[in-house]
Amino acid sequence: MRKPIIQEHHISYTPAFSVLVYKGEHLILSKMQWFCRKKVSRGFITALKVFIAEHEHTAKQLEGA
Repeated sequence: MRKPIIQEHHISYTPAFSVLVYKGEHLILSKMQWFCRKKVSRGFITALKVFIAEHEHTAKQLEGA
């Protein structure tokens, strides 16, 4: 089994704030920041909230990058 790749994702540069995420999650977060800068729908936000509610209890704290 391959070891998962962990990357640092910068949520903000000013002030500096970053988190550790899996490689695939990093790609998704980066694309969301690139394409959703101007406006997002309430439906999109609702879908994200549902996703978080369904998966937050299984989320793993990552260490090392």
